[in-house]
Amino acid sequence: MGGSEELGAGSRGQQDTGGSGHVARKRAERIRRIEEAAAIIFAERGYDRANFDDIAGRLGLRGPSLYHYFGSKEELFLACVEYSAAEVMARLEAIARQAEPPGMRLRRMFAEQVLIEVRDYPSFAPLFLKVYVPVPEIQARLTEIKRAHGDIIRRVARECAAETGLDRDSTRVALMAAFGALAYVQEWYSPGGPLSAEDLADRLAATLVAPFVRGD
Repeated sequence: MGGSEELGAGSRGQQDTGGSGHVARKRAERIRRIEEAAAIIFAERGYDRANFDDIAGRLGLRGPSLYHYFGSKEELFLACVEYSAAEVMARLEAIARQAEPPGMRLRRMFAEQVLIEVRDYPSFAPLFLKVYVPVPEIQARLTEIKRAHGDIIRRVARECAAETGLDRDSTRVALMAAFGALAYVQEWYSPGGPLSAEDLADRLAATLVAPFVRGD
């Protein structure tokens, strides 16, 4: 298939006729396309049932084309989660470091997380929340990523609690409730419904931050 050859161009032994920067950008674009297609297949079919043929099929390609970029399904799955995790945590960390009151930062972080899940990375979120992967190395890495992600939010939540006088147990309960709510947003939110992703983010963030800013 012609598409397979197009996707593989520049991956092995390709002459750099347009400059190394151009070749690198094109390769990065192809990898992003593969990861996006893979995330959809992993989310729809689960880790065990997903395969390179299905993933390549979403791009109009043949499965062997993907071996130009990823040596195995395990490698591709990890690439998906590493890419999306880096993007997500960079966005949350940028908010966490702003010179704003902790309550304002926490509300903005909750809203950002909603937008990440339902608007910006809807195909990638299930890889962290729903897909079971029976590979110990991947499970361990997912645990590390989830902990690092949660730590960014916990840090600001504790700043907020210290400012309002919210006790430790109440802070923990409020955090667990927030994490639980955020984990299920995709289960009930309808992108085609009357509530836009931005409206949802604003309303849900206001609800989740309330215990922290009131101190109850």
